[in-house]
Amino acid sequence: MKGMERLDQTVVQELKEKIALGCKILAKLELSDYLGHVSARIPGTDLVFIKARGLDMGNLLDMTADKVVMVDLEGRRVEGQDLNPPDEVVLHTEIFKARPEVMSVVHTHQPISTILGDLGLRILPMQGVMAAVAAREIPVFESSLKIVTHEQGRGVARALGDHWAVHLRNHGICTVGDSIEQAVVFAIWLEHQAKLTWQASAAGIPRGMSQEEAELQIKDALGPMASRWRYYCSLLDN
Repeated sequence: MKGMERLDQTVVQELKEKIALGCKILAKLELSDYLGHVSARIPGTDLVFIKARGLDMGNLLDMTADKVVMVDLEGRRVEGQDLNPPDEVVLHTEIFKARPEVMSVVHTHQPISTILGDLGLRILPMQGVMAAVAAREIPVFESSLKIVTHEQGRGVARALGDHWAVHLRNHGICTVGDSIEQAVVFAIWLEHQAKLTWQASAAGIPRGMSQEEAELQIKDALGPMASRWRYYCSLLDN
């Protein structure tokens, strides 16, 4: 299997720890419970680390590195202490196949983003650097069903295209990034912009930023991700 013989165990452990932290952050912010997943491509390989199946490992607030499973790009378990990959593993692996530059995928059932997706309302770029994640209209995968087949996974990847996020109609969202930190932070930011859009809709007709100004936020959005990650990790101490 490509690259398995060259796995750097320091890198392996770091990825597992970051997946665990990403899951805990998403749970802390009530964007996931025992459902939802964070995954990461193992650099230089055809292998992926992903959070184990929810029913096997429980509340994401209790997520640890030993609850991470290694799979290949077909979603087949390669390693993982007898834990099973999530039912929707192909949601991740088909995105990794379609987007070689993507290093991490996040799937959540975060509520406000899901509500706006159901209503057919665009999540608008509403505020600051976080608005970059919604600078372009977020595409929609028009199915509420669990993503358990390769065909469904490919459909999500096609809907995602070259965007950072995709709605799964009446199901949730996916975000992608060039790191675990980026994909997790983008999921958080997406929900923040969704919340502001929803709140503004209760008072009137929100406008959001202009396309030009929202896109000007992108450079800053892709900037000091390590500092942002430290901030969100610090929330776990409270």
